[in-house]
Amino acid sequence: MMKDVLSVGLIGAGSNAGGHARGIAANENIRLAAVMDIDRSRAEALATEYNARAYGVLDDLLNDPEVDAVHVCSIHKVHAEQVVAAARAGKHVLVEKPMALSVAECDRMIAACEDAGVVLMVGQVMRHFPVNLKVKALIQEGAIGEVGHMIRRRYGNFDPPDRSWYLDLELGGVCVLYCFGPHEYDILPWYIDSPVVKVYSQGSESAERYAGQKDSYSTIMNHKDGMVSVLTQTVVTHTGAHDTYIMGSEGSIWMTNQKLMVNGKEVPVDVTSRVGMPSQIAEFVDCCINGKVPDANGRSVRHTMAVIEAVKLSAESGEPVMVNGEDV
Repeated sequence: MMKDVLSVGLIGAGSNAGGHARGIAANENIRLAAVMDIDRSRAEALATEYNARAYGVLDDLLNDPEVDAVHVCSIHKVHAEQVVAAARAGKHVLVEKPMALSVAECDRMIAACEDAGVVLMVGQVMRHFPVNLKVKALIQEGAIGEVGHMIRRRYGNFDPPDRSWYLDLELGGVCVLYCFGPHEYDILPWYIDSPVVKVYSQGSESAERYAGQKDSYSTIMNHKDGMVSVLTQTVVTHTGAHDTYIMGSEGSIWMTNQKLMVNGKEVPVDVTSRVGMPSQIAEFVDCCINGKVPDANGRSVRHTMAVIEAVKLSAESGEPVMVNGEDV
C-alpha cells in the first residue's frame, strides 16, 4: 500500500473505541473515516465528534472504498467473525484484546488475513508502555544477568454495572482471564523472549457477582528457556496492586506501569503509559503503509491466547497443562 495517510474505520463505538479514536487523532498519518456500531446512535455520536461517517451495519463499512483498515473494538465473542469479514474485504486489521475467545478462532483469523495479504495486529498496548520497553531492553542488555523468576500481580475491583456483557461467559469469556489476562499473560513471556511451555493454575469463585465463573487465579508458568513466572489475578479486591518482580543472577527489577526500580534504585522513565495507544496505532499505520509485520501480530498473540486457554483448562482439571505453540 503506497499511501501517505491511512483511512480507518472503527467497528464498535464503546469506551475502547473512544480510546482508539483519540489515539488516531494523536497521529498525523492516519484519519478516522467511519464508525460502525449495531447501535447506530452510538456510531453517529462518535463519528460526529471526529467528522467521520456512521454506519449501523458491518457490511456497509467494509464496502466503503475509502476505508483501508479497521480497528475492531467490539464485544469479545464477535472478534473472530469480524476480523475474518474485514480480511475478506481486503482491509488491514487492528483487533482489540482479547484476540478471540479460543485458539481455534485465532487460527481462523490468522489464516484469513494471511490469505488476503492484509496486516493482522492485536491491541497488546502494554508492549508500548515506556516502562515495559525499558524493562525488556534492560533484560536483553544483561542488566540483571540471567532471569530466573518473575512474579506479577494484577489486583482490582471490577464491578461492571447492570450485569454487563463482561459478566456473560458466552459474550466475554471468563472476565478475569479474557478482559485482563490478555495483557498479563502476554507481557511476561514478551519481557524475556521465551514462550510458555507448561502452566499449572488454580482459580476460585470468590464474589457473588461473578457467580458461575472464577474471579481469581494463581498461575505458575514454565518457560522454554527454563525461567519460571508466577501470575496472580483478581477482580474482586478493594485494595489493588499491579506490579512485577523480576529476579536475575546478578540483580533484580521491580516495576509498575509508571515506576521502575533496578537493584533497589529508581530508574527514570521519561513518559507515562498514556503514550501506549498512540504508539500502538503508529506501529499499525507503519505496518499497513510500508508492508511490515507488527510485533503483536496474529501468530505472536496466538501464543498468549493458547496460554490463557491452558490456564483455564488447568484450573478446571487441577492438573498441569502443556503449551507447545500449536496446541493446548
